[in-house]
This record gives sequence, structure tokens and C-alpha cells, in this order.
Amino acid sequence: MSHWRFDRAAVLGAGIAGLVTARVLSEHYDEVVVAERDVLPDRPGHRRFVPQSHHAHGLLSSGRRVLLGLFPGLSAELAAAGALTPGSGDPAMGDRSLFLVRGETTIRIPAWWSGGFGASRILIEHVIRARVRALPNVTVLERTPVTGLLTDRSRRRITGVRAAGEDLGADLVVDASGRNSPLPEWLERIGYRPPPQSVVHSDVRYVSVVTEPDSSFDPEWLAILGGQAESGSSVGGVVLRVEHGLLHISFGSIARSEPVPADLAGLRDFADRLTAPVVAEALRRSTPTGPIRTFRVRSNTRRHYDRAREMPDGILALGDAASAANPIYGQGMSVAALSAAALGRVLAVGDDAGFGRRAARAIAATSAEAWRLALGEDLRYRCRTEGVRSPWTTRFGEDYRNRLERAAALDPEVAAAFNDVLNLHRPLSSLASPRIIRRVLRPLRDRDPGPLSATVAAVLGAT
Repeated sequence: MSHWRFDRAAVLGAGIAGLVTARVLSEHYDEVVVAERDVLPDRPGHRRFVPQSHHAHGLLSSGRRVLLGLFPGLSAELAAAGALTPGSGDPAMGDRSLFLVRGETTIRIPAWWSGGFGASRILIEHVIRARVRALPNVTVLERTPVTGLLTDRSRRRITGVRAAGEDLGADLVVDASGRNSPLPEWLERIGYRPPPQSVVHSDVRYVSVVTEPDSSFDPEWLAILGGQAESGSSVGGVVLRVEHGLLHISFGSIARSEPVPADLAGLRDFADRLTAPVVAEALRRSTPTGPIRTFRVRSNTRRHYDRAREMPDGILALGDAASAANPIYGQGMSVAALSAAALGRVLAVGDDAGFGRRAARAIAATSAEAWRLALGEDLRYRCRTEGVRSPWTTRFGEDYRNRLERAAALDPEVAAAFNDVLNLHRPLSSLASPRIIRRVLRPLRDRDPGPLSATVAAVLGAT
């Protein structure tokens, strides 16, 4: 916590990014106001302006670590609300694993490695929102659309925002409004160029449904990620165990693949033909509890506020408003939490000189690895890009990538390294360290799959 404080901060958006940012800012500002255009439910529920909440969301262990640090007792609260957590004692948690399925290769990641929650996005957001609303110096305003920025006479400093037709003054404004952020347009209105940006046209289409599994269905997995029938396929499925024993099943296609049906019979046929058998089985052995939902994201944008030639003081962006990678990889909530934590570290320095530039760089650095990881996968599917810089780590050869994934299915050390990268604990470049390369290139028959699932070894054939 810093030894100096400001008067007021304004946060745009009351999603995960906005709520966690408000919690961080509450330690440094006398008052924090969160402006949200949507109606906020008083129980776990979907919102009009967050259609993506109907689709499976993952929380990486890096993001979970930040949330537990900011909200002590969060894990117990989620467990009390029906979520699966490492300490919940729920027999459904047991010794189950996360399965990352790439065709014939299944990487089994023990649940205690990932340390995530078995909870839906709407439950996680609900519990966090209640905690933030309980903070004495935070006010959350719903039905409050923000339409522009306020500036001083020189237009060199942002002094607040125009919210619901009234002026809301602030020493700092943080845009956490999501991937459709209007901030670049607002900056143009006051005479600034929008930041340079990188765009990936991935054209992701989702179809999702929440189901109740049959009483006889007791799989060994806690979650299925990837869910591809063939390695490199642009179609896959995700199955997450969430609160109250339900399954959240999402199917996704990328780069103009075959459209995913939105009716149950068509979806089951699609799963049987084009996704991994474990995904198809989960859908076949469960019953929908609500309607099938669809969603489409045509492109993903990284706005480089850290590289902008000129920016007014008093304005920052984080979460999807700054870097919105392909949502199919499930990084969004964790990147938002990590970025808010990075902002807190900059504020803790206690030096206003150059604060905006340092904060923008810290936020950009925090989200960079997630963007690179998603970019590498998107390039694998030949997605069209604009203004994208492709570091060498996004261009691992197809053969090395495949060997790495197969090695991770049998070699605990490679699996651990792979897990660290997926959970944003270590950079993608760590998978090209000499030690990991040597283990990846060893013949698979030389591995001892004992520490991993015998089922997975059987699937692979250990060849």
C-alpha cells in the first residue's frame, strides 16, 4: 500500500476487470467510483451487455492467485455457493485432472497444479462484485453509461468522464469496459491519435450449453480443454465442471471452419464427428438445463497504449479494453486480474512523475505473454493479421509443437513446464530452453508414464 493517496478514481465497467481494478484502487484513492451501463443482478446471473458470459470461462492459476490475495476467503465463499475448489472437500474434485486433448494426444494436468475454481464466470463475478460493493470507499453505479472524457483547458490531463449526462470528476480514469472500448474514439475527439494496434481476424464462433450429467456419469476429468478430434483441427470443445455439479460445454470453431449447429440433435452429431470422444460423451450423457447459446467474435485487438506517441495524463486502459486476445483460449479473467495487480504495484511506488507511461507499460507487459500464446495458436490456423509483430516464440515449428504436446502427455517435467506457460506463470520462450528441448526430442518410448494417468498412456499407445 502506498504512503500517499489521491482523492477519486473512476473505473469504467463492472465486469471482472473493472471490479478487480476497483479493489486495487481502493488502497490508493479516498473514493473509487465504478460506472457500469448494465443492470447488475443481485444473484449470479447473465447481463445484457455481456453475452459472452453464456460461454465457458476458465480461471488460470495465475489469476486465481491474484484474486485470493485481493479477496481473502474467496475460495470458501465460492465453495459455499456450490463451486468446486481445491479445499471444498467435494468428492467431485477428488484426484481428477484437467485434460488437454489434441487428437490422439491427451495431456493430463493434475487439478492441484492448476489450482483453479470449478465455477462459472457469473458466479465468480457475483461473489467478487459483492466483496467490492462492501468496500467503504467504493461506489458501484449501474445503469450509468459513460459517453466521453472530461479534460482540463490544455487537454493534457483527463479530469473525469461524462456519465449518465453528468460530469464525474476523477484524478484517474481506468477504462475496463471490454473489447469494444470506445476510448480510441474519445481520444480522437480531444485531439489525440488513437494508439497503434494489432488485430487478428480469427472469426471465432461459439455454441454453448449448460447441462446436468446423468447420475451414472462419473468421468476422471475435472475439465476438458481443446477437445479436438485431430491435432491442429480448427474445431474443438471445452467441458468444465461448474457449481452444483453442472457441466458447462462450449464448442468453438475458428477461421471460418464448419459452422457449429445450435440445436441439440445437430450439436450431438457435430460433437461425434468433429470433437474428441470425451467431449462428445459429456454432451451425450447429460441433459441441457437451459437454451443453447451462440456467440461470435470476428477479430481480436491489442491496443498499444504503451507505444502511443502522446497520451493525456490521468487515463489508462486494462483488461480487454487494452488487449483482447482470442477468447477461445480462456485467458481473459486472469489477464484482467494480473493487469490490475500490475497497476497496483506502480501506484505503490508513490511517485507521480511519469506515472501514466509507467503504468501503461506495466499493464502491457503483463498481458503480453497471453497475447503471444494466443497469437501463436491463431497463426497455426492461418488467421489474417494487421499490424502484428510475431516474435520468434509464436513461430515454433509444427513438428516441435506436436512433439512437445506428446512429450507433455508422458513426461511430468515437460507437462509441468507446459502447464506453467498455459497458466501464465512462465513465458512461452521457456518451452525452448535447452533442458525442455532435450526432453521433448527424446524418443517417447523412453518415458516413464507412471506419474501420469494410465488411461492417457493407453490412449497414446506410448509410441
